[in-house]
Amino acid sequence: MKPGPGSLLIAPPAMTDTRFSKKVLLVTHNNKQGTFALCLNKPTKHTLGSISDQLDLPEVGGLPFSLHWGGPVNHGTIWMLHDNTWECDSTMYVNEHWRITSNESMFHHMLDGDCPSTFRLVFGYCSWAPGQLDMELSGTGPFSKLSSWVFTSDSDPDWVFEKPIEDLWEHSTELASNQAVDTWL
Repeated sequence: MKPGPGSLLIAPPAMTDTRFSKKVLLVTHNNKQGTFALCLNKPTKHTLGSISDQLDLPEVGGLPFSLHWGGPVNHGTIWMLHDNTWECDSTMYVNEHWRITSNESMFHHMLDGDCPSTFRLVFGYCSWAPGQLDMELSGTGPFSKLSSWVFTSDSDPDWVFEKPIEDLWEHSTELASNQAVDTWL
């Protein structure tokens, strides 16, 4: 089984890449072009308002929404991860539960108070070349099975957003172990 859109990738305790120590990622796409995911549990000191000048959107300077680290690739991008109850220009379908949006129009909607009820803003993202994540999951060299990702089959936005960010990794490891046991029984 492969992690599909909406799956959580959970770093194991022995994760060798320190950027991902105790991190939880949400897979948004996993296909023949590769895999794309957003980190869910790495807050930063930045808010949308604090980087408004860098975005060249001075009107969002008053928006207090927290920004999280989404991954090590392309920190110049901002993504809104949200449930399926909201969308605007360029909102992308992840699965029946999740959507992602990355478009200047989302900032204008936010200024008008038009936001999803639950969302997370992240900068950057995680990506793997075609087949790379499969190699990591299977422990195929140069990767080790001991330091590879664990994953859930799907995640619910309510479940993800109700968990305190600092406890998300622990709750996600429990969810993954429960799903694994359920497949054996």
